[in-house]
Amino acid sequence: MCKCGHERCTGICLDDSNNTVENRTEELREDDEEWLWGKKIRAAKRDARSELSVSKGEWRKHGYAESVSCLSTEGLNDTVPRFHYSELSVADFVQRFERPRLPVVITGLAEKWAAGNGAWSVEKLKERLGSHKFKVGSDDDGYSVRLSLSRFLKYCDSPEHGAVDDSPLYIFDGSFADRRGSKCMAGDYTIPPYFSEDLFRMVGERRRPPYRWFVMGPARSGSGLHIDPLATSAWNTLIQGHKRWALFPPGTPKTLVLPKEPGLERESISWFSKVYPRTRQAGWEGPAPLDIIQGPGETVFVPGGWWHAVLNLDLTVAVTQNYASTANFDRVWRHARKGRPKMSIKWLSVLRRERPDLAALADAADVGDKSVPDASTSSSSSSSSSSSSSDSDSSSSSDSSDDEKIDHKQVQQDKKRRKCEESACREDAAGHENLGQRHLREFVTS
Repeated sequence: MCKCGHERCTGICLDDSNNTVENRTEELREDDEEWLWGKKIRAAKRDARSELSVSKGEWRKHGYAESVSCLSTEGLNDTVPRFHYSELSVADFVQRFERPRLPVVITGLAEKWAAGNGAWSVEKLKERLGSHKFKVGSDDDGYSVRLSLSRFLKYCDSPEHGAVDDSPLYIFDGSFADRRGSKCMAGDYTIPPYFSEDLFRMVGERRRPPYRWFVMGPARSGSGLHIDPLATSAWNTLIQGHKRWALFPPGTPKTLVLPKEPGLERESISWFSKVYPRTRQAGWEGPAPLDIIQGPGETVFVPGGWWHAVLNLDLTVAVTQNYASTANFDRVWRHARKGRPKMSIKWLSVLRRERPDLAALADAADVGDKSVPDASTSSSSSSSSSSSSSDSDSSSSSDSSDDEKIDHKQVQQDKKRRKCEESACREDAAGHENLGQRHLREFVTS
């Protein structure tokens, strides 16, 4: 019987100040939101890694969350050179690191960014973009798996999910700067002068391969060992948290650093747990990896052709971009000519007008490769291309040599994924046009 004394009272009684309709409705809403959050998380995990059963606990079958060995930096020898940007000119960077293809860490580049001055703190991002959906993976058909930022952050701390998953979900969103809800983020940082020569810009935003990503993930998430696509170089600026890197130079045999064996998964935590320790043993036949512990405000430069794996040691927020420049053009052209032939036709036509010196290099490279059609005789109508690299950190199927063979099946999958991303952008834009009250204000960088 309710406190009001009515025998047939349902328990929702206006006479009971502790059990009002308003209180009961609020409780139901909270219950519904908790249930909906759990449903969204389980669905995202099933779609992103269909080989793992969520209900059977296979996301935490290895117990990596209970082990600190991979997340420990004890004994690591971080020998990669570090320079504050004020101590390293662009000319010195090109001469000492970009042309010889040597990694380097540059500090201080985010000091004047809005992203580096609180705009990309977890609290501020949740306030600005909590309802916006970001990509946390791809399903088996190449479609993006997305979660709202607020639900993702709750997942990261959940003792039933992100806090105990072996390799947690990881935001790696390559269209954040193109979608209405999050494109304001592109104004929160500027491309550092060391990497400002972006030759792929010549073919236009819609035709060029994906090149920039917003990255966020909890401890044990990360990117498995891979070489970035099309021989491009990359830079990664960390805003919050710490990342562990392992890098191997060009020419390192794939069979050595990425062996095919039972139990070795493609996830970063698996590689660092099972393969990396072998590199410290006396019988290791390959080159020793370069170790980097990246902290907030540090930018890692990864030259094209380098194998690298990245593991988040705690909750991290970062931005990363791939690019082609004069220094790496010859290698990028050979890869793009084979992997992105239609885009390359357009690229070469612009190079002839704006960079005839690079166009001459491209022509010379084509003369030595009779398997590639002559761009000058190809139909201009075929220059439109929607092909792209995977909207992930990159393809781990790349060979370690500069003359790697193109995986045509992967190229077709990449085309499909690109179309999926473009469709998602259009849907997202349409949705936000109908929800004008949820538009986010753009703000100015410092």
